[in-house]
Amino acid sequence: MALRSVFVACLLTLTSGCTLMPRELNLSPVWFHRCDGDGNVLEWDCIWPLLHYERTPEGGDDFRIRPLYRHLTEPEQEATEHQFLWPLGRVRTYPEQTSHRLFPLWSWRSRVNDDGERDVDWYAAFPFLWGGHTSDGRENYFAFLPFFADIPDFLTYSRFRTLLFPFYVSVDKGGHRHHLAPWPLVAFSTCAEGTHSWFRIAPLYGHDIEAGKYDRRFVLWPFFTWSTENEDTASGPVHAWSFWPFFGWRSGSDVTGWHVLWPFFQWTAKRDHFTTLNVLWPFFRYHWNRTENLTQWWLWPFTSHVTSDDQRAWTFAWPLVWWRQYDDPDGFTRQQWVLPFFWRIVIEQKDGKADRYWKAWPLAHSNILHDPDGKPALGDWSVPSPWPDRGGLAYGIQEAYGWIWEFVRGVHRARDDHGLDLVARLYSERERADGASCSVPLLFNYERDPDGVRTLRLLQFLPIPMGRDNVMGRDNVTAGQ
Repeated sequence: MALRSVFVACLLTLTSGCTLMPRELNLSPVWFHRCDGDGNVLEWDCIWPLLHYERTPEGGDDFRIRPLYRHLTEPEQEATEHQFLWPLGRVRTYPEQTSHRLFPLWSWRSRVNDDGERDVDWYAAFPFLWGGHTSDGRENYFAFLPFFADIPDFLTYSRFRTLLFPFYVSVDKGGHRHHLAPWPLVAFSTCAEGTHSWFRIAPLYGHDIEAGKYDRRFVLWPFFTWSTENEDTASGPVHAWSFWPFFGWRSGSDVTGWHVLWPFFQWTAKRDHFTTLNVLWPFFRYHWNRTENLTQWWLWPFTSHVTSDDQRAWTFAWPLVWWRQYDDPDGFTRQQWVLPFFWRIVIEQKDGKADRYWKAWPLAHSNILHDPDGKPALGDWSVPSPWPDRGGLAYGIQEAYGWIWEFVRGVHRARDDHGLDLVARLYSERERADGASCSVPLLFNYERDPDGVRTLRLLQFLPIPMGRDNVMGRDNVTAGQ
């Protein structure tokens, strides 16, 4: 009889949108469903934790076969996403862009670039096979490392080429083309700017010269180096030489500096601009920069301090204890860290919202976005909370694996939509603008409909009317007036 009831509940939920069933039915771990005030499905579980579905706050669908697969739709962006073996596999489709990956075996992305052309990039068996092209033919590249490569915008270079790496490498950057054969020992350049010359046979000799700008040379690198910098500046050239690691000197019209037993003792200064001093580096450092109004010092690992126009920070027992506050384009941020056990971040946004996050690792966390009125609008909390990060590195992790470690979890999907769940729906509740419901498996469920009418169902099905919620009723009357 129980199995028959579950089958009927599943069938009615999926076909009639809960209209003939209780707003909340909890037969967990076999079946659970919850509906909104109009009888539309909000969420359900079948054979917890294997199958799960919920309607997103934006009206999309979120279906999971945990931990193997997730299907997500985002109506606002007209996007569809499939996740599998997360974070290894992902397929995402927009109106103008499609991407899919199964790291490290395959990745492919097709998009419309800034010029309005179709741009395709892919790799297979990362990092060995790379390729891509644009519809106008301006870009067409391929790489089969280490045998051959011709790749644009690779690492820090505008173009990277190699043949039988490391026997030959060619890199383009800033109008310069450098050849290394074999990399990184022998190098020379063929540059767009004819005044530039770059050559080396490491570690015997090398130079990097651009007439009128700089002249850098070495012999028996890194022991003997010398250079002239800033030849094209109003302040005049800066000359430097070094017999590494014993002694080095730097001088110019307003710049001076030296090092002894590098990197332990160093001093560099530019008049009315900056000063940097290292004593027994990394144990003591002092740095001042007038342009940024920045003052930084540390006595490592005991303490450090940073001040500038837009930030203040302290550390103690580095890297364990941090205190920071700073301005950025998004607003004002305050951070306190006692690693690895506690950290707290508050971001006061310029539109009046506040993002408040704290974690007592691995026991609990809370990550809630508050609206300008200070009301929780979006976020979640859980006990325990062992995943060590949030944001991009945490994307998709809770949805695929959170059921493994979370005993209790609270969610704020919107200002008027919040819920709480114990593991395996041993207790579940959710309150929305259109009413509320809660339940314990098999024992009871409770609901309050949009009109404030309350019902308690023993054994999930036997209704006991509990009257009208007077507060809800007054709210509805006021809204009607």
